[in-house]
Amino acid sequence: MGKKKTEDFEKLQKELNSVKELSVQMENQLKRAVADYHNLEKRVAEGRSELTKWGTGELLAKLLPVLDHLEQALGGASEEERQSGWFKGAELAVKELNQVLQSEGLEQIAVDGQFDPNLHEAVDVREMPPSLDSSGEPKDNKILKVVRKGYTLNGKILRPSAVVVGRNVIASEEKQSGSEANIDQIAASPSAPRNDNGGNT
Repeated sequence: MGKKKTEDFEKLQKELNSVKELSVQMENQLKRAVADYHNLEKRVAEGRSELTKWGTGELLAKLLPVLDHLEQALGGASEEERQSGWFKGAELAVKELNQVLQSEGLEQIAVDGQFDPNLHEAVDVREMPPSLDSSGEPKDNKILKVVRKGYTLNGKILRPSAVVVGRNVIASEEKQSGSEANIDQIAASPSAPRNDNGGNT
């Protein structure tokens, strides 16, 4: 009887250990499932946020030409028209519209005088008089005129600034002469192949 009780106890102990292992496995699976669910919730929320931002971006992109036309109309008004009531009302409306757009994350791209292909779109290139920067180097790619304002939405480019870029004559000539000098230097190099008959036969 004592031997049988021992065997029964060992059997029960094994079953208990199996149940404990199964319990740990199920607990781990449950934790993973909960973590996956939270991650899914997070991805869904991020997706909704991106969709909302994208929808806002599409709407704002459609409003920008309207804002352009309003600002152009106000900018082209005469001094007499600027004193009228309709002009002041329109000016206030444009100001309020800009405030609403800014509250949605819209910001005007700064134009500090230097062309940046990441922010600006060159619609025309013109030769500009020779000028040097503070270090004595020829200035190049200087923005001469803003044709259309550019904007970012929440830090991303919504519409680049359309600008006219100046091409410095000095910088252009130096680049060209530098290329010609490199060609002459290569031709005069001792390692360059010779085409005469002065070598040993």
